[in-house]
Amino acid sequence: MKRAAFMETLRWKIGDVTISRIIESPHLGDTLRMVMPEAEPEKIRAIPWLAPHFAHEDGRLKAHIQAFVIDTGRERIMIDTCVGNDKHRPRLPQWHMQTFPFLENLRAAGYEREAIDTVLCTHMHGDHVGWNTMLANGKWVPTFPNARYLFGETELAHARATSDFEGASFADSIQPVLDAGLAVSVAADFVICPEVRLV
Repeated sequence: MKRAAFMETLRWKIGDVTISRIIESPHLGDTLRMVMPEAEPEKIRAIPWLAPHFAHEDGRLKAHIQAFVIDTGRERIMIDTCVGNDKHRPRLPQWHMQTFPFLENLRAAGYEREAIDTVLCTHMHGDHVGWNTMLANGKWVPTFPNARYLFGETELAHARATSDFEGASFADSIQPVLDAGLAVSVAADFVICPEVRLV
């Protein structure tokens, strides 16, 4: 069953550049306990400035799985691609075989997937590369067919050398991009366009 679109696009302007937040999954709740096990509700409630923007009143932390589109007027850059749909992740039930409305949210923000020029994966964890691909006729294909996908050369080398890197995410979310010839391995210092560079 397809999840209803969750649309809360936030936008920021920096000069002529617009940055738009595209939400895949809102309010992770207890999922954050995996990375911050000591963030117990009573400890969160003891930090009053966290609520209401970063925590619920009952002490549960708020977080989203989200991507960002940087639009320079000439180039549209997708920063990270979240978890993705139809991904086999049985060890992480909250990400397993999902039907997130990510592409609908992207479209509602004013961007078709074909209009993305560059995809930047900040790193290759499964919740940052999932929408690199989508399932089409039983095959994983690049979601953004007109984009170059930028992968950090050090992490790509590590991912290739590690057979179980992030479970199945290399096989279904990275390898198909490599096979399609859309991947570019980049150094830590790289100019994406005049307005955006990696440092």
